[in-house]
Amino acid sequence: LFEPAVQWTPIAKLSGGEKRRLHLLRVLMEAPNVLLLDEPTNDLDIETLTILEDYIENFQGAVIAVSHDRYFLDKIAGRIFSFEEDGSIVKYTGNYSDYKQFCESENIDAQPNEKKSSGVGKEVAERTKERALKFTYKEQKEYEQIDTVIADLEDKIQEVNNKIGATAADYVLLQQLMTDKEELEKQLEEQMERWVYLNDLAERIEKSR
Repeated sequence: LFEPAVQWTPIAKLSGGEKRRLHLLRVLMEAPNVLLLDEPTNDLDIETLTILEDYIENFQGAVIAVSHDRYFLDKIAGRIFSFEEDGSIVKYTGNYSDYKQFCESENIDAQPNEKKSSGVGKEVAERTKERALKFTYKEQKEYEQIDTVIADLEDKIQEVNNKIGATAADYVLLQQLMTDKEELEKQLEEQMERWVYLNDLAERIEKSR
């Protein structure tokens, strides 16, 4: 997000937001395998934050984030570590919405302590409201192509089934075909799960407009 002409600007003359963006850029250019993010939505502008979310989606390492921004946690989190009032730490699989849904089903208070987060909750709520719910670039492309991908996998599975029916006497080939079929069915299951997620997200985006 830096224009080419800005490269000669002394760092001291950059704005606070530009300095934070430059620091993030420098960290990511070093190709880390672990990212520790402390309230990143408080420090980054919305455009930079959107790019960071896209980066994290394709990041191969571990990401540990502390955040009051539920939208951000829904986008990037695969596990939630909840610090309970008794000092224990409980791990939940899924993003913040999954964690909240679990807490509601178990009658557990999932809301952050207002006294501990005075000012922060309001600021994050305003920032989250400002950031319209939308697909990332990767999700948009995936959403456009996923029906074709699923249909292609279904065709490949049918093709393997036809080969299995025609090669019952060849045990070695049959074993290979069964392995291929199992792998294709696994891919299909993963794509079907993504289809459900993307279509649900598309509906929520449409409702938020």
